[in-house]
Amino acid sequence: MLNALRESSGSWVVKIFLGLLVLSFAAWGIGDIFRLKPDAAVVEVGDTEITGYEFLNEFNRQVRRMQASLGPTFDSAQARQLGMVDQVLQQSITRALYDQEVRELALTMSDADIAAWIRQSSAFKNSFGRFDKLLFERRLSENGFNEQSYIAASRRDLSREQLFSSIMGGARAPAPLVKTFYKYQQETRVFEVLSLPYDKVTDFAAPSEADLAAYHEAHKDQFMAPEYRALTYLTIRPEHMLDELLASEVEVRDAYEARLAEFSTPASREIEQIVVADEAAAQTLAGRLKDGGDFYAVAKELADMDTQSVKLGQMQKGDLPEEAADRVFALTKGQISEPIETGLGWHVFRVLKIVEGGRKSFDEMRSQLTRDVKFEKAAEVMSELANKVEDELAGGATVREVAETLNLQQGVIAAVDSRGRGRGGQPVAGLPKAPELLRQAFTIAPGEEGELKESTDGSYYLVQVDKIFEAVLEPIAKVRDGVRKAVLTERRAKAGAAQAVRLAGEARRGKTLAGLARSGGSAVTALKPLSRQQAAGDVRLSAELVKKLFELRVGEIAEGTTQSGDSHSVVRVVSIASPGDNVAPAKLKSMDEFVRSSIAEDILAQYRDALRHKYNVKIYDDMIDSLFDELNVRG
Repeated sequence: MLNALRESSGSWVVKIFLGLLVLSFAAWGIGDIFRLKPDAAVVEVGDTEITGYEFLNEFNRQVRRMQASLGPTFDSAQARQLGMVDQVLQQSITRALYDQEVRELALTMSDADIAAWIRQSSAFKNSFGRFDKLLFERRLSENGFNEQSYIAASRRDLSREQLFSSIMGGARAPAPLVKTFYKYQQETRVFEVLSLPYDKVTDFAAPSEADLAAYHEAHKDQFMAPEYRALTYLTIRPEHMLDELLASEVEVRDAYEARLAEFSTPASREIEQIVVADEAAAQTLAGRLKDGGDFYAVAKELADMDTQSVKLGQMQKGDLPEEAADRVFALTKGQISEPIETGLGWHVFRVLKIVEGGRKSFDEMRSQLTRDVKFEKAAEVMSELANKVEDELAGGATVREVAETLNLQQGVIAAVDSRGRGRGGQPVAGLPKAPELLRQAFTIAPGEEGELKESTDGSYYLVQVDKIFEAVLEPIAKVRDGVRKAVLTERRAKAGAAQAVRLAGEARRGKTLAGLARSGGSAVTALKPLSRQQAAGDVRLSAELVKKLFELRVGEIAEGTTQSGDSHSVVRVVSIASPGDNVAPAKLKSMDEFVRSSIAEDILAQYRDALRHKYNVKIYDDMIDSLFDELNVRG
């Protein structure tokens, strides 16, 4: 249908038809879609505008960052569900507030300043600490910038930094406050812990059938069968077409030639180096190494380089300075070079591992290349099939009829939950691979016409919901074991807590925890000195219990649950140690920086609130919605 429309679009009849169609859209108010411009403002902050183009660029950058950690299946739809539209909006407004203030204060950075800052950035330096233009361009591309847009963004960022430094540069941390925080943080306590695991508690009544029934009724949410859906689907996947497609010898050989770099392994060396400033020092350390000196010890003694600093890793010839490349690659495994001068100083290299270059032959790669060529052809065929599917559906054909007519993979799933599991709790066999299919199936209603969609893995899928089996409470006969286990867990926890309270009372009246443990069959452990932070990481102490313990005096008792919630602890404070005036300068400096940073952040937050009152902020929700082609994306 789409091809036919393209071919006949020159016809005067079709032109009249399309003209009437456009007019009808305009009459019904849809003409705004054609008038939407990406450079229109979605937000105004004072005189500063944030355009739709800028907003979408930033949103897409955030999505790419999430994909780096969550995987490529994370898409913009999921990002919107997580509230990223509003998150990006607020970040954009904050930056615009600062930009507006920067302009009012006439702060800026020169081209020379920007160039120097970029060249000094560690993100764009190679392993030799030099600015790398290719690395610079790659980093920009990965983050959705070109050189001009990155320079403009950098200028704005550095101008903001001028603003921030003028606001926060004078922030100071009062010495008495820093010392107080330091002593609070560094105070340590020794605890004696009596542990009471709930699974060893026996002092409780066994539940009756009436108890189980009452618990089942009171905790329905724990025993609900999930919602299931009956589905009909079809898929268009490249692997389904490979048997019907041909890859000629010429095509496969062309693919091999085009991908030679992929099948070639360049020669490389795992290298270590010691770098000094002058030849005399280099000759001295080379002599020490020839006399059997340890490479790392000599590096530390004569060049002040630690073990990590000397390691260059696996390097290709082009990664090394020209003056050193040939000589390093001429070394054998384990061999140490003579001193070599480069623009970075005098080097002594050692080769740890040698990887000789090579190339996989055409015959070795024939099978993979044949399959890859077929996959490329399949992508073209899939696009044509997708158009045909839409034509068939528009003509009133059912999913089954479309699949049979076009020989597509299709099927029916009797019942599946949102996790892809059937009624038996096991994964449904034959569930289509398209990652979005199941999510889509749980957003549409029964009887709703299926829509062919393209998946992030390159396939196409269409799913319809035939029936919904609502989530229902499982009968107690089916979940009795689970109910009984839940009741026993609850009763053991209550009995264990009561026992801990009783034992804590006896300990406060003078009994030792060791004596109480012997009588109750529990265990006592003496913990090493712990600070507040360290105690919070101990599994035997919950956060609430740690808070209690650091408010007690020596000899006092507290009880509470453990972090896992499967036992109780009765704890005695054995001793308390304060750092007093014996303060470690490095740690005190670190605390000073932390307190000063916190004060500076508070100042900046107050300044940001003041800017929101100073400059008028207008948000055009309808424009933001139109960028994503759906309504109310901000919820």
